Amino acid sequence: MKKVVLFSSNSKHRDKSSNCTVFPKWAAQWDEMALRHPDLDITLVVQLNGRYFLDVNEGELAQKPEKIHLEILPMEAKLDEFADAVTNLKPDIAVAMPGPVSGYDWNGIRDAAIAEELRRRGIETICYSADTALDCFDKWRTHQVLQKNGFRIPHALYLHYEMFTTQKLSAVSTGNVYQEYILYEISKLPMPVVIKSTTGSSSMGIHIAKDFEDAKNYLLSDELVEDVIIEEFLDGEEYGAEVHGSNGDYVVSPPYRIFNTVKGELNDPLGATTLKYGPILDEKLKVEEVRAELKRMAKIMEFSGIMEVDLVLVKGEWLILEINNRWSGLTTLITASQNRLPYDVYVEQVEKGAVDLNDTKNLSFACQFKMPKIDMETLTKIAAEPSMCSVIQYEVRLPGKDPYFFNDAVTGGYKSLTELLDGFAALQQKYPEQIPADLVKALREKEG
Repeated sequence: MKKVVLFSSNSKHRDKSSNCTVFPKWAAQWDEMALRHPDLDITLVVQLNGRYFLDVNEGELAQKPEKIHLEILPMEAKLDEFADAVTNLKPDIAVAMPGPVSGYDWNGIRDAAIAEELRRRGIETICYSADTALDCFDKWRTHQVLQKNGFRIPHALYLHYEMFTTQKLSAVSTGNVYQEYILYEISKLPMPVVIKSTTGSSSMGIHIAKDFEDAKNYLLSDELVEDVIIEEFLDGEEYGAEVHGSNGDYVVSPPYRIFNTVKGELNDPLGATTLKYGPILDEKLKVEEVRAELKRMAKIMEFSGIMEVDLVLVKGEWLILEINNRWSGLTTLITASQNRLPYDVYVEQVEKGAVDLNDTKNLSFACQFKMPKIDMETLTKIAAEPSMCSVIQYEVRLPGKDPYFFNDAVTGGYKSLTELLDGFAALQQKYPEQIPADLVKALREKEG
């Protein structure tokens, strides 16, 4: 048997009481994935707070997979400790599985560095380079890579915080030519503009300035605390897609539509009123054209694993907004549409799956939606419904605030968008107190 080690480091030392309940359990998903690959001997190297890899309750492992091995490292484990743990297992091949994290979305940087150290030690490893990780982490670097390689992107401008605010830091500075220049360049951008951190995640800290004076006032205020990008606001429909694979062998998903059911509100990845569904296969939207561009991007960046891409469709043209180099908020939706588990994405880089997922005939239709806090008995019933692919209940604890809960759910397995609409409506009628009727109404209106 080929010995495969999957590894994922995490910079987030979560409170032990910050729990995450999953249906089906992560342990069950690992076991199902292992059954699909009986010729592989799989070990997972991870920290106990790996929210998307282990079933953890109150800081303890609640359920253990039976068909894979576990190597659990301390929450404080450093880069060299991960490299040593993987090396000691003497794998035939190691595979990185970067996961998401709130705040700075930088787990992929360390996983890439671990991968480079493993290669230095002579261990075959599947992971993108540290340069690629940095290109995805820093949004201005992302912009430059895309621009250099001819991808369609919004007009944007980079602002260096310390240079822009140098008069606050330097007693000898009597003027600020850099600040004057940046404001002049902003005045030439089409309005409105989006001002966002170069390194933040989950749409945190975004400001939309309706005109130049709004942008100027924001940037000269105390609200500016870091480097930012000032980017033209594109009035179009938002979509997301993922590229899975490595070494030029990629599965490229069609776009999946993302919209807010409350008109005029921005799409929030964690928002209760944000719906995601697809795949969108309308030939009039040039779907195959954007899929080809995403594959070209993955090859240029020598990507591996999961690459999630934020897209916007403006007047029939696709533009790229951002790249996320890890398990994303679309992963459970897209893999459900592909009739596979998120873990299959990583393992199929070692042992290819039997189904051609680039053929859209092999995809089903699915929808991802949010539900409020639900008692565990009812949540278990909803998760057991035949059309439910995944439910993740998050318990979020922020300093100085009461904990709050929300459920991220995926319903799928439908043969068409019409069947998806009818199935989602039937599910809502069965659980009217848990699934808001407004979600079904908004989805029907979107599909007209």
